[in-house]
Amino acid sequence: MGSAADPHANPQADALRIVLVEDDADDAELLSLQLTDAGIRARFLLVQSASELRTAMEAGTDLVVSDMSMPAFNGFDALAIVHEFDATIPFVLVSGTHEEEVAARAAASGVHAYLLKEDVPGLLHAVRQARSPSPSHREVAAAACERPALEN
Repeated sequence: MGSAADPHANPQADALRIVLVEDDADDAELLSLQLTDAGIRARFLLVQSASELRTAMEAGTDLVVSDMSMPAFNGFDALAIVHEFDATIPFVLVSGTHEEEVAARAAASGVHAYLLKEDVPGLLHAVRQARSPSPSHREVAAAACERPALEN
């Protein structure tokens, strides 16, 4: 039996929490399988509406991967919702087609990566960057709040 500090006691304990914003369940399953097959340990949550995304954000997430075009809302709508909660959460925008105008807007909006859906190496790179051992956004914010004020 493993102790609480034993990482093998709960293999999902350090899994990346990935929210997939996607209207096509088959595309979401394919994305999750590609990441899992590449060795990414993650818990995936599929959301298909703005209200579901808000609920997922309240529960906490490490990374959001969003389709650009969906019937109910689009990737930029999803990005705005994520930013309402925490603008430092990595956000990857995927699309079936590459559009320069979307790419420019994505770069200007703080999207971490704008990729074609079939760009598996690009997606893996973006996810691995989100898993980097750098301090979490919460740790950075906490450290900033603990800094003493500068004296004149």
